Formats: sequence, structure tokens, C-alpha cells
Amino acid sequence: MIEVNEIFSDFDPRIALWCADALDTNDLAVLADNIIANQVGMISVAPENVPFLWTCLEKTSVKIFTRYFIETSFKSIDNDISELSKNIVAVQKQGANGVQLFIKMRDFERVIDLLTVVRDDLFFEHNLCLVMDIQDIGIGDWDLVFNKLRDIRADSFGILLGEDMGNRSDFIGRIYGMLENWDFDGDLHFVLGNNFDRIDQVIRLVESIRPDLSNKLNFFLEY
Repeated sequence: MIEVNEIFSDFDPRIALWCADALDTNDLAVLADNIIANQVGMISVAPENVPFLWTCLEKTSVKIFTRYFIETSFKSIDNDISELSKNIVAVQKQGANGVQLFIKMRDFERVIDLLTVVRDDLFFEHNLCLVMDIQDIGIGDWDLVFNKLRDIRADSFGILLGEDMGNRSDFIGRIYGMLENWDFDGDLHFVLGNNFDRIDQVIRLVESIRPDLSNKLNFFLEY
């Protein structure tokens, strides 16, 4: 968890907050105060924390996203998606403005095809963000990824950096490949941990290759 003062000392409106799962009500109340005081526009929280934070933030313009990590098998995928759909409906009734769905490349096409059928029922007047690990996406996968994002009419696409191998990483090359193949009208979110070097690299690449996306960026810092 990053120090609060380090997040807010030079706050950029593109910074969003990734709130830890195991926060008690006291921590959540302090978090809500910091969000309001610093005019944070977007947060990601565990589903169980949505009701409390919504009571604190309902009179603000803060977007509350909740997150689900989709783990499926081909034997149970229909039941998995059915259960996920029930959870999404329930948490949105509790105050979530949107949902982040973390999906592996191996499951991506099948899961999106199943969710697209019920997209309007699940996400009417709510935001949908699909998130994938950048290291899970090959250069030849981008056409499929962007086609499916358009099919399900996602509001944003998120990039996760699950493991940063530093100088041995091809992170910059993968982001470059994504931006060169970009074919999606939504926003672009990043979950890079509290790695300001990576955030700076992304901003520089976006401004160089796809400056039209500069105002569509959000970076989730861990709180």
C-alpha cells in the first residue's frame, strides 16, 4: 500500500485508486474522506466494500468500480457466467457504477460471447471495463481483442501488469504493439501497481503514438 501523502501530494486527475480488499469500516471511512478531499474520480473496490463506500460517496461524482477475476473451465463456464451475472446485478444494486472483469486470453472469446448476449440486461446505465494482463496478449491477438470489445460495447479496456520483470520485460514493446493496433473508442485503464516509471512510460508512448487517447487514460494506484 502506498503512503496516502505520496498519492495526493501531486495529484493527477488521471489517477484512480485501487482499494485493498481487507479494509475495515474505519479504513473505508478514511479512504472516503481522502477521495472527497482530493476529488478522485474513480475507484476500484472489492464487491463487499461497495455498500459502505456508496453511502459515503453517493452525493459525489466518484465512479465506484468493483472487480471480478474470472476463472473458468470449459466444463463449468455456463454456470460460472450465470453466477457472475447474478453477482454483477446484485453489486450494482448496492451502488457500484461499473464492473471490472479480469479475463485471461484463453477464456476471452468464449466469455465475451456469453456475456454479449446479456450485456444490456447486466450493464444498462452502468460501465463495463474488460481487463487483461498485457503479458497474456500476443501481437496477433489484438484484432480479436478489439473486435470483442466492440461486440460487447465495453466502455473501457484495462491493462494489468501482473509481474514486472524490470529490464528483462518487454512491457514497452507490448504497449507499443497495442497502441499501433488500437481500434476501440473506449477509455484505456492501467493497473500497474504503484510503479511511477511504468506510468510515465505509458504516458510518453500514448502521447507519441496515440495522443487522442491522452484524455482517456486512468491509472489505478494501490491504496
